[in-house]
Amino acid sequence: MSSDQQAIKSDALKYLPVKVLPAISGLLTIYFLTRSLNTATYAVYSFLFAAVLLSIQLSAGWLNSAVIYFYPEAVQSNETDKLRSNVSLLQFYLFLVVAVVLGLVCYLGGIAFSLTIAGITVMFGQIFINLMYSFLQAERKVYYQLISTTIQSLFQIVFVFICYKFFPQNLLMIVSGIALSYVIALVYLRVFAMSLKMNRLKIDMEIAKKVLHYGLPICVWFFASQFYTIGDRILLKYFKIVEGVGNYTSFRDLAVGLSGFLTMPLLLAAHPVIMNMWKEGNQVRQIEQLMAQNIRILLLFLVTSCSFMFVAGEWLMVKLVSAEYLLEAPYMCIILMSIFIGAIGMYIHKALEVTHRTLLMGKIAVCIAISSFIINLWVLPRFGVNGAIIVNLACHICYLVVVYNFSYRILKPKVSFSFVLRIFAYALLVILLDQALLFGLKPYYTETFRFLYVILSCMLILYKSEDIRSLLAPIINRLAK
Repeated sequence: MSSDQQAIKSDALKYLPVKVLPAISGLLTIYFLTRSLNTATYAVYSFLFAAVLLSIQLSAGWLNSAVIYFYPEAVQSNETDKLRSNVSLLQFYLFLVVAVVLGLVCYLGGIAFSLTIAGITVMFGQIFINLMYSFLQAERKVYYQLISTTIQSLFQIVFVFICYKFFPQNLLMIVSGIALSYVIALVYLRVFAMSLKMNRLKIDMEIAKKVLHYGLPICVWFFASQFYTIGDRILLKYFKIVEGVGNYTSFRDLAVGLSGFLTMPLLLAAHPVIMNMWKEGNQVRQIEQLMAQNIRILLLFLVTSCSFMFVAGEWLMVKLVSAEYLLEAPYMCIILMSIFIGAIGMYIHKALEVTHRTLLMGKIAVCIAISSFIINLWVLPRFGVNGAIIVNLACHICYLVVVYNFSYRILKPKVSFSFVLRIFAYALLVILLDQALLFGLKPYYTETFRFLYVILSCMLILYKSEDIRSLLAPIINRLAK
């Protein structure tokens, strides 16, 4: 096994708690919100946070990628402090611009001014925490990220619980508590993790041009991809569609948080390693192997997640949230498919990313976002939330297919057809056996037994995977000592 493969496995395991804690925090937040807010108020919450996330992608996500890309160069030239200070100043100016944009979007959406200010504060905290994380990720310093994530997650859980207990239906208190959790985590990072020397308010134009030249196409991609992912929430609000919005957005929020437990540690660990391997040259095959391994893992979790949701998803959602927020199992599976296909697309477009063809990535994403917008203008008034779910999946499939068409000549991770066929056969077998047990042992095969059956079946499928066992080998070895 190469040192780069070992680095990815090691870093992925280190990043695991960094993403586990937000997943737990997100799960508990949704749990409390769905018990303290009605579906209409939750729809307002989802609109606000969709607008916040789109604003963040417009002003920050691409800048974080630029930091990771240019940081090795800054280390070689001993100009890391210069890069930090200039990027931070550029980020601050961009924040001021998008804060105005977010305020306008919220005003047009009928959001109260006080709630808008709380949303802008959430955006401020997330933007600058993610900026500092990008520097720490480039330096592979996971410890500070873990502490900061722990602080933010714990405070968010505490604040949301207080609102659930003492301020039900008070959305302003909830959003303000979440905003405060980000500010506290940001203060920790600023004091203990990073020291920025900004002695002036003028940006070095040479650095700014270099960062913007690399990052702006990624900015376009980030914003466009997020628009066709969560932009339907904003359109649903403008169309005044309320029915099912809370059900759809709460499950998607829950699914994104839980799937991030797997997808984000793998991606965060793989991204800087792939970039460095490409710069070193002559490692195309190793990069393809790493990408293929992670894609196989994602496919495994996709089919097991869909199997689980089909068999026990509705029962579990009633336990986690409430019957008021229940979404039908087929739609839950479609949402999961869109999430994991989107994650796979993040690996497929690495070929364009490493060859500086980020503008092409942006163009593809913009075309899909515009198509999504036009289609949703027709679909949402007629089919509501169900139409939005289908359009969302179609957009992610289109992006994956189109970007693969441009990428496979550069990097072509190979996932065998027999592997795909085998795992889908396993999933189908799990579902068919469940239906047989449900038909033959209906008085005794209760929902609890269905839950235990599908959990054990999915664990068995995952255990049979060499990729999963290889990824978890370091943990198993440590426990064995």
